[in-house]
Formats: sequence, structure tokens, C-alpha cells
Amino acid sequence: MSARGTGRGRRLGLTREKVTEAALKLIDRDGPDSFSLRRLATELDVEAMSLYNHVPNKEALLNGVAELLLARIDFSGADTGTWQDRIRAHALAFRAAAHQHPRAFHLVCVRPTQSPASLKSIRSALGALTELGLTPEEQVHALRGYVAFMSGSIMRELGSAITAGTVDPGQVRHRIDEITATEDPLLSAAAPHLAVSDHDVEFHYGIELLIAGLATRAGVPALTPMPPAPQRPDRGR
Repeated sequence: MSARGTGRGRRLGLTREKVTEAALKLIDRDGPDSFSLRRLATELDVEAMSLYNHVPNKEALLNGVAELLLARIDFSGADTGTWQDRIRAHALAFRAAAHQHPRAFHLVCVRPTQSPASLKSIRSALGALTELGLTPEEQVHALRGYVAFMSGSIMRELGSAITAGTVDPGQVRHRIDEITATEDPLLSAAAPHLAVSDHDVEFHYGIELLIAGLATRAGVPALTPMPPAPQRPDRGR
């Protein structure tokens, strides 16, 4: 069977790694919805068919972008300290990577990866649970609960999932009025808080809730108090 592609990509030294890196840069710039192999080929100044010498299709390339993003997360801070500190460090590293690639990072949350980078991330997270005395099965359950929280929280923060509140101060009052208009006492009491979506506070609260739940499940003290969420420069204005 003859190879696809014009050979121009090979003459330019094109590799799977270079194609994946270029795809990441394009998605970071323009977002995933407008991404296509044809647009990527234009960026690389090659014929579109040349890309098939390095990736079988668009889906495989997007999987590769997710793997690249995951491989670049620095989880070294999650290797030391108490188990609580290690969970926090792992979560903060994951979230920091999402902030560095706000348009592309949702690929990490929605595409299963079977790469060494994925196993490295899993190994790092599991390492924080070893001293809790949980069985391997319980560790995996805890891990999946953690991953579900992280993925949902980050996708909501990046605008890829539904949130009940808003980060726009100008819309908060309108959202409160919408909720209280239901005349439901429970919803009305929560309206000032439901209307506001503070990603920093919610992320840190969720991680500490997870830590507290794990401590209770394992029958160990939580030990360290919940640290305050980092203050954004615009908070309080």
C-alpha cells in the first residue's frame, strides 16, 4: 500500500511530536471548536495529507494533545509532606496547568489517555493515600472521586460545564432576583451564594471537603486546618 502524503512534511523534518506541539499552539490560540487538520496544515505550511504520515486522524491527534498537556504537569510538589499536603499539591499543579492552557486543557478532562504520563499522574495521586490504611480498592474509589471533582471543577472554571452562578458582578443581582422569584424558602436563602461563582473559593473548599471525607473514612484526624484560598488581585474591589 502506498504511503499517503506529499513528502513535503518529511523534507521539512516534520515529526509526530512537532505536529502535536503545533496542534496545541493552534488550539491554545483559536480554541478547539475551530481546529481541523486542514487548518493545522496551513499553519505548518504543508499539504494536509502530509499530516497523515504522523497521525492517523484528527481524533488521534487530539488524544496526543491531551497526553502532551498531561505529561507537562509538574507533580513533584506532591511527593513530600503530609498526605493532605500532597493531595493539595497534586490538585494545585493540575489546576495551574489548566490555567496555562485554558482553551486546550479541557481535552485532558474529556479524553481518556493510556500514556505513561497518565500513569504518572495516577501514581502521584495514589501516593498521597498510602498512609491512610485504605485497601487498594478503596484507594481507587477515592482516586476516581478526586478525578471526578477535579475534572468537573476545572471544566466549569474553563466554561465547558454548567454552573449555577456567575463570575460577572454585573449579573449577580439579576441572578439573585431570578432565584428568589421562585419563592422557594430554601433557594431564596441560598440565592446570594448560588448567584456568585467564585472558582478559587469553590476549588479549595472542594479539595478540603475531600480531605476531610478521606480522613473520616480512614478513621484518622484531618490534622491540618483548611488554608485560606488565594486572593485574586481584583477581589474586594
